[in-house]
Amino acid sequence: MWSGVFLLLCSFVLGEAGLPGYQAGHAYHYNYQTRLRLNEPDTDKPDVGFQLSAGVDVTVVWGSGDDQLVRVQLKDAQLSHIGERKAAVFQKVSTTNLQAHPVMFHWRAGQVEAVYGAEKDTTQAVNLKKGVVSLFQVQAAAGERQEMDVSGQCMALYDVSKSKVMKTRDCLLTTGFTNNNKVVGVDVKSASSVVYELSGDQPIIQSAIAEENHVTRVNLRDELGTIIFSGQELKLEKQGTGGAAVQGASVEEAVTAAAGGEKFLKVSLATEEIIQECTEDCESPAEIVTRYRDDLSTEALAHLSSSNAFLEVLKRLRHAGKETILNILTDEANGDIVPQLIDIATAAQTDSAMEALLEFLDFSVEEDTDLPDRFLFILGFATHPTDKTLSMLLEKLSGEIGSEKIYEAMALTLGALVYTYCLDPQQCEQPIVGEVKTAFLEGLESAEFEDGQLMFLRALGNARLPDTITVLLTHAEGAQSNAVSMAALKALGRFDSTLLDSNGVRRSLSRIFHQNKKTYENTVRTAAASLLLMVNPSPWDVRNILLSLSTQEPKEVSTFIWARIKDLLDTNHPSSVVIQEVLKDVTAANYYTLAQNGLSAAYSNIMADTLNAVATYGLFIEFAKSALMRRSNMDVFLHGQDNSIQILQVALEAEGLEAMMGEEAEDEEASASGGMGLILMDVQVRPFKLFAGQAELMAAAWSYSGVRMSAVTGIVLMQDHFQIHHLQSGVVVESTFQGGVSVELGGSVDISLWNRASVTLVSNNGALVVKGSATVDSPLVKVGVDLSAEAEATIDFTTSVDFSDMPFTMCLQMEQKAFQYKRNISLYEKVPGKDAKFRLKRERTRSIPEKSFPLFTGQNNAQCRAMFSED
Repeated sequence: MWSGVFLLLCSFVLGEAGLPGYQAGHAYHYNYQTRLRLNEPDTDKPDVGFQLSAGVDVTVVWGSGDDQLVRVQLKDAQLSHIGERKAAVFQKVSTTNLQAHPVMFHWRAGQVEAVYGAEKDTTQAVNLKKGVVSLFQVQAAAGERQEMDVSGQCMALYDVSKSKVMKTRDCLLTTGFTNNNKVVGVDVKSASSVVYELSGDQPIIQSAIAEENHVTRVNLRDELGTIIFSGQELKLEKQGTGGAAVQGASVEEAVTAAAGGEKFLKVSLATEEIIQECTEDCESPAEIVTRYRDDLSTEALAHLSSSNAFLEVLKRLRHAGKETILNILTDEANGDIVPQLIDIATAAQTDSAMEALLEFLDFSVEEDTDLPDRFLFILGFATHPTDKTLSMLLEKLSGEIGSEKIYEAMALTLGALVYTYCLDPQQCEQPIVGEVKTAFLEGLESAEFEDGQLMFLRALGNARLPDTITVLLTHAEGAQSNAVSMAALKALGRFDSTLLDSNGVRRSLSRIFHQNKKTYENTVRTAAASLLLMVNPSPWDVRNILLSLSTQEPKEVSTFIWARIKDLLDTNHPSSVVIQEVLKDVTAANYYTLAQNGLSAAYSNIMADTLNAVATYGLFIEFAKSALMRRSNMDVFLHGQDNSIQILQVALEAEGLEAMMGEEAEDEEASASGGMGLILMDVQVRPFKLFAGQAELMAAAWSYSGVRMSAVTGIVLMQDHFQIHHLQSGVVVESTFQGGVSVELGGSVDISLWNRASVTLVSNNGALVVKGSATVDSPLVKVGVDLSAEAEATIDFTTSVDFSDMPFTMCLQMEQKAFQYKRNISLYEKVPGKDAKFRLKRERTRSIPEKSFPLFTGQNNAQCRAMFSED
């Protein structure tokens, strides 16, 4: 026992072991070298960067007990290249500023307590000297401890073996932001270590070799990325007496005495960001907008030029003030591109931009609401909303809003922002989240009409707060309106299935499907069954659903449910395990339950498969007993290693059309109506009403037949990552990754009442541009790597219907047009104010051929052949 106590005491004492070999009045001369390399990962191509070499004089000028004041002076500093260059970009670069002033630091038991820099010294010079000072923060005993380092707060792990000490650092990200949804985000991996060689019973540093690297990759495509490598070497050349010691009762008095009349300021060891003003090729935000005006036109949407322009203007607006942004929005010359400027200002996600937008837009108008609607649409895709943004929007929601359409769009946007905000669990505990939830729940309970209930249910679906699941279940099961029940079920379907994995949820969904307490419309029942099958159903749940298939009326209900079960099996859904077990029981799985011959169908498949992500699509169609389409969903998901995101959902619903065909309607009270719901980038937007009543349907058929219309247009910031790497060497590197998507979702309906046929085209057009960089931008040197990747693609979904005979014949086709994927890398080195520069460029282009996607391979292919056999 006593030996254990002894070891514990030793470890406690040694945990604060510094380097007692450094004595006041002694001078130590070191040779120092630091280098920086930038490149793309996984390449053997040349890097860009620089190397700084210098002599370092270290003098202990004061000591009292464990406290020491150490003076560090750089000498003979030289900047050079890391590789061979035809043009010596760094030749004759002056390093006078780096060695004009010393730096001092307060040292206690191996810990750097504070740094004292000359008031006249530059930020960059002090940062680089802090890099040298950081190498003196070392413990001679093994253990783990938290330290304030050049990089900020770091956890340092010390491993000691005789005269060698290895220090491994794990530092927190203190500056920047990133996508909380990792599927469309980036991955940053960092490593940092220092190996020390100590000498003697009273140890001093003989050498220190530090290595640090940061690799940033785009999760969707990890070939897009940057690598930052930094190294330091410190070697002792000689030591001896002769260092000038000073007197003082405290560290501060010693600093004043050692300063020699110069003023020194106390600062943290952590490096400071360098505020670099533009000095070359500078353009104001307004000038940037003018340069890209044509590329921001409505005609350029869904093309690469608009995505590129979006990212370039976004860079400038993020640093612009409120008045600057407001002047750009109100400039008459920009009148034609105001919607796209709203996209950019909204994506900036700065307080200045938000304040300018809220002042520019009028939410109290009853008509001409296109601009407020555009703002709310784009704001829903914010990558890192703040509590201030949520508060400002909630205040607007409680204020004067002239249009019900804008009120609903604002509620949906607020819900989407809460979901993104809560992807950071710590943020989700903030009071603003509870305030938004309360507003939604109170709005839902106080809504006098169905439209109000539907709006708040959709908003809760966007927010996806786990503690609202019970409320949604109550409305799904107990609502008087089938529309409200369906909206609640759709909202529940937005949650991660693990949050719905409870007996209470499953029992409620089962009661809806089996109509234990009340009668529901068939699409409500199939929605409940589909959701039940996806939330870890029990064998009893699956068995009861299968047994019910033989008695379902109309048969389209049982046909759709069996199609959904087969789709879950074909895609190896987690529920497929229990489903397969139940299917072994012939009392539940037999001819009467499985031989369904309706038209309803469900089908999922892979759209694209890469090493980093898989895109899947699913098409789910339910028919009424008259063979008219009742409901259809087209879903596109993007799956990463650990997360998924719903890229797109186009949901079409129609009811009350049977009477137009001389058929008996399932719901005799339902009037002819049709609508479209849309989810884009995991955000449900305000639904579209296509027609209400036979008169509107006939008017639309005559007025818009063959005319292409756009349902959604805009430019969305999909990826947004910004990080400042404070390297141990004192160099500050800025890393950014942004992805802009310019989208246009539209289509046309061509109806021929004479031929009793129709062709519906839904066209998804998009242009994606991803840009990334890692840069050192300082008064001494500019070094960086820029990369970009871009693609412009179109996917068409065509539905051809021949309704000359009953049942109808329908052919579904989904095609992707050929496109090119381009990737560019640019690496550069230059000195501010000088013409000499070094630049490397690498370009790659890959052609993606056109592709037709299979849909319900057997049944759909047969109907397509029947319709187009004469062709």
